[in-house]
Amino acid sequence: MARIMGIINLTPDSFWSGSRVQDRETVVARVRQMISQGADAIDIGGCSTRPGGVQPSEQEEMERLKPGLDAIRESFPDVLLSVDTYRPRIAERCVREWRADMINDVYGGTPEMYSVVAGTGAQYVLTWAVQVQKDPVDEMISFFEQRLRLLERAGVNVREKVILDPGYGFGKTLEQNYAILSRQAELRRFGLPVLSGLSRKSMAWKLLGITPEEALPATVSMNTVALLEGADWLRVHDVTEAVHTVKIVQMLNDNR
Repeated sequence: MARIMGIINLTPDSFWSGSRVQDRETVVARVRQMISQGADAIDIGGCSTRPGGVQPSEQEEMERLKPGLDAIRESFPDVLLSVDTYRPRIAERCVREWRADMINDVYGGTPEMYSVVAGTGAQYVLTWAVQVQKDPVDEMISFFEQRLRLLERAGVNVREKVILDPGYGFGKTLEQNYAILSRQAELRRFGLPVLSGLSRKSMAWKLLGITPEEALPATVSMNTVALLEGADWLRVHDVTEAVHTVKIVQMLNDNR
């Protein structure tokens, strides 16, 4: 059955205001709620990657993350914890000091990041966030082929440690996002888990002429397609709805 990753944003500028948390008490309450609703992992980030966003300094990102990481590990020592960062030094510190289990790297990594993954043994979400030139699916496959070879050369046990993320919304037009979603199952050729991060993304609200606040029903629709196309993880703001979607799709698949 597919697993659910709940999003905790320690940023003042994430694209959906409802996902932002700014203090320790809110972090603990939000994580407790997500776990009670059925989240399998928590993904915490201190750097918004929304289009047009201003990137904080490495120091500022770490200052945002530290109180949330402290709160989560003190209150939920055994929760599967992912850190959403593309900065190798931050990723390494989070794994070593707060026992982060997973590095969620939205920009697909650098040799330094791959060395961190190999050295820490953390799981690694490899995201395709490159600007599309022609055929999005062909380019996605080519990107993953190349990066997986680099990870192996860096000493990463790809079969056990890597999760693939198509990177919905990163460097892709509206049409390209849906082309990828419709053919996401082609990622099965790699034999690796696939994470789909579609929650309240602009590919929903731009298409429908709504706001991120109104995009929960559309998110459920997109997550349903992603699951039918082989997603093993859903990264979401709204855990209950994602859990329900997983159960319905699993029942459907069990009765084919």
